[in-house]
Amino acid sequence: MGDGPPRWWGIIGAHGGAGATTVATLLNRDAPGRAIELPPGRPMPARRGWAPLVVARSTAYGVSAAARVIAAWPWWQAPRPWLVLVADAPVRPPLAVRYRLRALEPRTAGTAHVPYLHHLRAVDNPVDALTVPAVARAAAALLQQLTTQERSEKR
Repeated sequence: MGDGPPRWWGIIGAHGGAGATTVATLLNRDAPGRAIELPPGRPMPARRGWAPLVVARSTAYGVSAAARVIAAWPWWQAPRPWLVLVADAPVRPPLAVRYRLRALEPRTAGTAHVPYLHHLRAVDNPVDALTVPAVARAAAALLQQLTTQERSEKR
């Protein structure tokens, strides 16, 4: 991006149940309004400081859906998107996922990971779990991943 870390994120769910609401909740934990979910087809806000996030589950299906979104990305209109992978289980992603992530790497600003968070299964709204230490740590780690410098420019 060149202007330092983004101040806001536009979140695009790559598929139903990707975890876009959870990612928005984690990013909005300390600064409400920092992240918004974008409805399908809605463009990124036309202000400086916005960065796109494509969110997918850590399954072969999820990463395939993310690959389709990234392949259709309007490179001429929007910054390169981050890929946020939300773990669907407390295990390492399958080989197909790891392979696809390596293949997508040059087309993204980076890949951030949200670990499997057991506490989210027991709440009606992800906001209700933000005080759980593991969830708070995951929120802080996600923010740190997304605010590190973008990979060297490949545009």
